[in-house]
Amino acid sequence: MEDAVRFELLGPLRAYRGLQELKLGPARQQAVLATLLLAANHAVPASDIVDQVWGDDPPENGANVVQKYVAGLRRILEPERLPRAAGQLLALTPGGYLLSVAAGGLDLDVFTAHVTEARRLRALGHLPEATVELRSALVLWRSEPLAGLAGGYFEAMRAQLAEDRAAALEEWAELELEQGREQTLLPELSRLVAEYPHRQRLRATHLLALHRTGRQAEALASYQQAQQLHGGRPGPELQAAHRQILLNERPVPVFHTQQPMSWWPDSTPQRSPGWTGWILKLVVAALTVATMGIASGPLMGVLALRRRSWKLALAAFGYLSATVVFFLIVDKRYDSEDFVFVDGVALAALLLTTVGAGIHAAVLVPLRTPVAESPRVMVDLNSAPEQVLRTLPGVPPLLGALIIAERNARGPFRSLEDAAARGMFPWPVPRQIADVVLVIPVQDAPKEERR
Repeated sequence: MEDAVRFELLGPLRAYRGLQELKLGPARQQAVLATLLLAANHAVPASDIVDQVWGDDPPENGANVVQKYVAGLRRILEPERLPRAAGQLLALTPGGYLLSVAAGGLDLDVFTAHVTEARRLRALGHLPEATVELRSALVLWRSEPLAGLAGGYFEAMRAQLAEDRAAALEEWAELELEQGREQTLLPELSRLVAEYPHRQRLRATHLLALHRTGRQAEALASYQQAQQLHGGRPGPELQAAHRQILLNERPVPVFHTQQPMSWWPDSTPQRSPGWTGWILKLVVAALTVATMGIASGPLMGVLALRRRSWKLALAAFGYLSATVVFFLIVDKRYDSEDFVFVDGVALAALLLTTVGAGIHAAVLVPLRTPVAESPRVMVDLNSAPEQVLRTLPGVPPLLGALIIAERNARGPFRSLEDAAARGMFPWPVPRQIADVVLVIPVQDAPKEERR
């Protein structure tokens, strides 16, 4: 809608109707608006607004003061609203004041949407498209977010938003490096390292860019500086970059991926041909015949469980039922006075069932035997480095970087379900992943420690 109000938080607070910038009134009124925008489309109780705007020095009649500022905002945001009419854009609900913001009407929401889409594209291997999304996200930042708004709440929100921007910058730099643009990336990357000296992922990207442009001495010097900043305990990203420099490794740049990586790769283990498969087929067929069909149902049931097939389960039930019915007939006719032999029809049905079940089971038994699998090593999603995450079965290699980015940006994972909810895996988690991945909960800690 052309007359829809747009808001900006990634810099000084701004509001626009079309191309016209709105005058938002005094500082406290702007602070009330910022509080409502940070919870856009959700109700905020008046008591929470008082706490967030005034902090430890609330006014005596806090709810009345908030109501006064809300009335002032309504006059600015909804100038055509009749006096005493209910607000449409800024409404009072049972849960508190609710500011309705249209999709794309808040720069913070647009930033978050671009970053989320970039991570999804990166996981699929669409690096150029992911880079465009991150550039579109970062260009929204005009200056310090919520600039000019004082108070503990806004200071905390500024710090959180700055963290989100820094994480997006890290991912953008990594994407540029992965596409072989280290030469053009270096000037901006050097500036970012100076701006964020404690960001280890950013520093690791800087080291690799220096290394790939033939500036190994500068890369090693930068690593030594990072060690000093972190008390001699560099993180896994820095250690991996340092190892690449020492081993003079230079991965081949990935410019694009022709097809998206599949979440569902072939999970069947590699198999080798052998004569044992034919013997197993013969044994299964002979077993059903030798037991007069008694083994048909259980054998088919085992195959149904292994293959998780309801059709094979129905077949197992059918074979078992046919065998039971036949022997019930035999038992009943044996007790009767005119019993001589089983009816020819019943006997033929039994033979057909027995032979059919034997052939069916023998066909389903694999001809090739699986190669012996190496012992599985469980991987903790909250501590494993990217090099380990890249080797997980059923996980696209680029997803390792996304997992690292996600846990650095939003904190450690609480469970596999949490990882799936944050877009790392499909849900339910495929078995080949769930068998080797675990999540060890991490106690709450400052974000600097998590990095």
